[in-house]
Amino acid sequence: MRIVHVSPYFNFPDEGPVGGVPLYVYELSKTQVENGHKVTVYTSKGIQRKNSIGVPQETLVKKEGIEVHKFSSFDNIRISYLSPRLENPIPFPSFLSSLSKEHDIIHIHGHEYAISFISSLVAKRMKIPTILSILNVGEALEEFSAIHILRKILDKTAFSFTVNSAKTVIAPTEQALHLLKKFKPRKVSRIPAGIDLNRFKNLKNSEEYVLFLGRLEQTKRPEDFIKAIPLVLKKIDANFVVAGSGNQFEYLKNLVSKLKIFKSVKFIGWVPYNKVPEIIAKASVLVAPGYAGYSIMEAAAAKKPIISGNIDCNIEFIGEKSALFVKPGDIEKLAEALVKVLTDHKLAENIADKARRYIEKSASWNILAQRIIDEYKEALEHHQ
Repeated sequence: MRIVHVSPYFNFPDEGPVGGVPLYVYELSKTQVENGHKVTVYTSKGIQRKNSIGVPQETLVKKEGIEVHKFSSFDNIRISYLSPRLENPIPFPSFLSSLSKEHDIIHIHGHEYAISFISSLVAKRMKIPTILSILNVGEALEEFSAIHILRKILDKTAFSFTVNSAKTVIAPTEQALHLLKKFKPRKVSRIPAGIDLNRFKNLKNSEEYVLFLGRLEQTKRPEDFIKAIPLVLKKIDANFVVAGSGNQFEYLKNLVSKLKIFKSVKFIGWVPYNKVPEIIAKASVLVAPGYAGYSIMEAAAAKKPIISGNIDCNIEFIGEKSALFVKPGDIEKLAEALVKVLTDHKLAENIADKARRYIEKSASWNILAQRIIDEYKEALEHHQ
């Protein structure tokens, strides 16, 4: 089958940070190639940091059997000074002509991206069926009034066209299902996000530190992690590692200094994809106080105990009995959960084992990729 994935951003793990939508696309594409399909990814060239258009140019890269087309994009959208700069690339016209080539299916990732809407328009004109994965649930940047108003307008226009024109909409979480109530999708299929379990074979496990792994942004709540540390240190000795980068990096380092816990906390920055299993393997517990996603799935794959924000999508990713879930923002309860896991080894082993078994059963790409291929086949049959 000739499959095209459309993603706002994409890179291979050896090229830079991989997470969120790009990681979903990469691991799904890799699994599909391994199963004998021809896979192409259409994406932007990345974030343009200057207010210049530049020369429209397509870049072609092929690795691991995945052919990647990267297109120059307009990518400096800002709604006056009432909102932050939006990471939402708008590809140059060369994207349209290239995507119009012969393909069996176009799989679009994320409904709130300009590139997704444009791809839906092209697919309709060329009579190519589309599949859409809902990978963002319409909550990002809602604290900005301009974003809130813009999203309401787009929900009734571009977003609705992208969702409603897809043959099947894949909803990885209950939140995605809830979001779809405002649209009129033709068909919805509940397929969770997957993970490549092969990355976590033959790990050398140890218990050297308590780990936060993820983007240092408000939705991930790394501040909760830092604020809980002094409460933990009052009861037990422990080392803490913050792995990741983001707009709260300097703020969190200053908070560590303010709380006088700098001797116990180490910031190691962004961790390459191929090093993530090793970093997790050395952790005694992974802590994810906010929206987590892949980090808790990776910890579950590594069979490590998890303390997570009590958020529906987090629970769905690893199972309701596979971690200690704490209300986001409740620093005392978070500290209590940490002390409990660090001192009760039987509890730690129990939740870690449940998380691993849940991932094996419900989140392995080896299983989920075939379910997605089945959706492609059904879309093609009904498209004839």
